[in-house]
This record gives sequence, C-alpha cells and structure tokens, in this order.
Amino acid sequence: MNSKPLKDLVLAESALAHVFERYGIDYCCHGEESLESACGRKGIDIAIVLQDIETMRGSHPYSFLHGDLWDEEFLIEYIVENHHRYCRATIPVLLDQLVKVSLEHGDRFPHFKLVQFLFQRATHEIEQHMRKEEMILFPYIKSLASAREFSRRRPMAPFLTIEGPVLRMKQEHEEVAQIFAKIRALLDGYTIPNNAYPMMRAVIAGIEAFSNDLHQHVHLENNMLFPRAQALEESFDERTGMPTLRKTAFSNA
Repeated sequence: MNSKPLKDLVLAESALAHVFERYGIDYCCHGEESLESACGRKGIDIAIVLQDIETMRGSHPYSFLHGDLWDEEFLIEYIVENHHRYCRATIPVLLDQLVKVSLEHGDRFPHFKLVQFLFQRATHEIEQHMRKEEMILFPYIKSLASAREFSRRRPMAPFLTIEGPVLRMKQEHEEVAQIFAKIRALLDGYTIPNNAYPMMRAVIAGIEAFSNDLHQHVHLENNMLFPRAQALEESFDERTGMPTLRKTAFSNA
C-alpha cells in the first residue's frame, strides 16, 4: 500500500478518501504520488495514517459505488448530476455566508476577507470549467462511446485529439486545488474556533464539505473518466475512423 499511487488506492477502495481528507492528502490532482511520498512531503507519520485506515476498515463503511463498472456515459451523468449540480447549489449559499461573516466579523477575524476573495476566485473558475466540460468535452466523450457501441465512425471534434482539452482540464483542477490549499491553511485545517459565531461555524463546515466533494469530483475526472476517454478515442482506427476490436472491461472477449 505504501508505494502504490494514491489514485489507485482510492479507485480500489473509495472509503480511503475520507482518511486522506483528514490529513490533507491530495489523491485527486496528485494521484500519481504514493502514500509514503505524500506523508513524507507533508511531515505526517505514515504509521498513524495506516492505523486510521485499519480503523476505518474495521467500521465497515459503505463505499460500494462500483465506479469501475460504469460506462463512460453513466460516469459523466453521475459527475454532472451529483457533483456539478451540488456545486451550483452550494456556491451561492457559501458566498452569501462568507460576505456576511466578512462584513459583521471582519475586524475580529480579518483573514475571512482573504478567504472570501479566494473562494470567489476559485468558484468562478469552477463554474467556467464545468460549463466547458458540459458544452464541449463531455458531449464529445459521449459521442465517442456511442460510436464505439454502434460501430460508427469516430465523431468530429473541435480539437485535434482529446489530449489537449484533457490536459487543460487537469491544469484547471490543479489551479483550483492550490487555491483551496490556501483556504485550508487560512482556516487552520477547517478547525472551528471556540469563540466562533454560528454563521462562522456554518461557513467553515460548509467550505470543508465543499472541498471534500470537490476532491471526489476531480478524482472521478482525472483518474477515471479522462484516462478512459483517451483510451476510447485511441480505440478508433486512424485511417478508417472506425472502432477497432479491442478488449474492454465490459466485453467478454
């Protein structure tokens, strides 16, 4: 386990994400990093993390999404209807709470003004990012999946290959992750101060929940959807544009 990439650990056992969140271990944008490397870089005793993992396993958490069995179209629908919809519903609520906390308690807690600025910046990027995915990238991936299923030619795309937009999406994921790392640091790892007002408690807990959901959201795209979409595009013959016969997770070949 220590030397395996974080993304592979979470893909195999999704409940591990909850343990990694507790320690601020990034399994979505830095999924290629091993648990050992991540703990060393952050100064975390890996033995404590491993003990928490064993405790988590002993509690028998429900984590049976079976995402590895989903086809590309269902995976996209899950991302849009679960994560994108959650973002759009939650962002205005948290922004409104942050504005109120900054106005009413900014003198006592001046760092909240910076948290508000960073959250506004990050969520603006997220909203633009989701729009690009839903209008351009996701429909193309769906059309690829449909063409493969019905043995049709590879669909036309507004880019040479999917590699370019996927790389850009991953870069945007990383940029947003860096902003949330700053927010986490400003909020002391989302620790709620003893003298915090009810609205402040609510907004800190809300931002933490939003960040955790965002990590799972990005994990599904970076480590599951995008690699599968790239493999899907490569399954079409470059000369004829027709799908080639290749063994997939859903075939009996």
